[in-house]
Amino acid sequence: MHKHIRLLAKGINVESLVHEITRQPWLWNMFRDRTIGYGCPHSNISDIWARYRAINDLTKPEHFAEEHDSVWYDAFYALPSIRKIVFDLMGAVQGERLGGVLITKVPPGEQVKPHVDSGWHSDYYDKYAVQLQSAPEQAFCFENEQLITEPGDVYWFNNKYSHWVINNSNQDRMTMIVCIRSDRKGV
Repeated sequence: MHKHIRLLAKGINVESLVHEITRQPWLWNMFRDRTIGYGCPHSNISDIWARYRAINDLTKPEHFAEEHDSVWYDAFYALPSIRKIVFDLMGAVQGERLGGVLITKVPPGEQVKPHVDSGWHSDYYDKYAVQLQSAPEQAFCFENEQLITEPGDVYWFNNKYSHWVINNSNQDRMTMIVCIRSDRKGV
């Protein structure tokens, strides 16, 4: 049994969302605040921000850690398949409040470096991930545990412990991270 990461479901239909993303490559890296900077654990990956604190409020780095209400970004409207996946997940975990929704892409041979997330957002919300694209040579890792996922897998993870993602395959790894306030804690 994994302590910091838990597979919750398999077989969620993600094909439509992957197709929508593929048709709109301009959505990647519209906002780079999470992936730029020397030594940043996310510096070798790409993001699509679908929901987070209003971009106009993110004028200083410390604003990322402050309490806020999340809003939908343009990517949410460009990717209509997000709706069903996110709202079905909210229902499944009896979500009380929806936070950030982020799609990440880890290219072949790259990784998200080991790190611990901090700040109000990471303390307040539970983190759920929906695997959109993957291969067996990719994994979400914690010390002494890892989870290898397939497209359509849904898992909970505890980002308050050191974690990282490896991609030793020849294809992109795409994951949608959904932040939900719930008393279920990954159950």
